Amino acid sequence: MSDLTEIIITASLLVGGFLLILAIYIFGVCKNESHNNFIMFNTLLMIYDWIFYIILNIWIFTANLDDRDQDYLYYIPLCTILPTTSSMIFFNSILTFTILRREINNNEQFRAWFQEHKVFCMFIAFCSLGNLNVLHVLNCKFNYTDMFDAKLSFTVEKKIIHAGVISLFVGDIPRLISLVFVNFSYIPGFSAIPMICFFLTILVITFGFFYRLYESMIRGYEKPTVQELIVNKKQFSEA
Repeated sequence: MSDLTEIIITASLLVGGFLLILAIYIFGVCKNESHNNFIMFNTLLMIYDWIFYIILNIWIFTANLDDRDQDYLYYIPLCTILPTTSSMIFFNSILTFTILRREINNNEQFRAWFQEHKVFCMFIAFCSLGNLNVLHVLNCKFNYTDMFDAKLSFTVEKKIIHAGVISLFVGDIPRLISLVFVNFSYIPGFSAIPMICFFLTILVITFGFFYRLYESMIRGYEKPTVQELIVNKKQFSEA
């Protein structure tokens, strides 16, 4: 395809996806302004970014770039995309498993919610491999839906926030650097898939910054929930 066609595809998918996410956010605001609608907006953006990053990893090892030296062609992904993806998935998977396992074992309300929404929780866990902040959507209470009303404990809420900051340096920033290299050094000309990933990653990091401000200034984590107090008391008694 020509560069113009690639640019049109890139713009269409970026603008179309962003408008769809924005429409869902506006729908949530219209339903209830007091709920954590920005979490849903940020989560959908991160999931959209994760989907395209998976597509990029498949594409970059299967694309036929005839005008590049074949040794160079296979060497670059092994030194950029593959290590970045592997380290990000490894780190996020360990934290996701630890966080969810803790809640299932220690939080009765979350365990009851998990039994009813296993498929949804597993999907969110898979998406959290790209960005740990996706886990916040579990209790954003979007549109009064029980699916988005998991009773995460105070401790886990804080752990997700702290782990998300670490994930920024382990996953997001290295991924952005590798995408800069892939787009402007590895790929000849303009290509839609890596460029979409590049812009989506920039958007995720940018909105992630505002999301962290939102976490620190708006969301109320100052006091543990009643369930968390019960869990802490139970753990103290057992000790």
